[in-house]
Amino acid sequence: GLFDGLSSLEVLALHNNRLSALPDGLFDGLWSLQQLGLDHNHISALPAGLFSGLSNLQELWLEHNSLSALPAGLFDGLSHLQKVGLDYNHLSALPAGLFDGLSSLEVLALHNNRLSALPDGLFDGLWSLQQLGLDHNHISALPAGL
Repeated sequence: GLFDGLSSLEVLALHNNRLSALPDGLFDGLWSLQQLGLDHNHISALPAGLFSGLSNLQELWLEHNSLSALPAGLFDGLSHLQKVGLDYNHLSALPAGLFDGLSSLEVLALHNNRLSALPDGLFDGLWSLQQLGLDHNHISALPAGL
């Protein structure tokens, strides 16, 4: 693939482009990647296994795109993830368990989307979370176990 042989790469900046789609396997082999900037593009969907293998990823920036949904398991195996930016998209719902296993997550930006409800237990296990942005959505009720 495009990034074959870049196993020492720690920062990949692809923000402020006109990307609308990302092929599955695009980031295969980027074992050392710690920061991935995909913000300010036109990305409308993400393949379920797009980030698998990025076990050292700490920051993932996806804000200011056209994402309307996220696949279940998108963040599986990203146990070192500390910051995720998903703000300024078109997200109307999030799959249950989306953030499972992200015990290192400190910042989660979900503001300025179209979220109307949040699944029960969505934030369970996010012991390190310090900032959670849910403002400017369409949330009308919160689950008791939030």
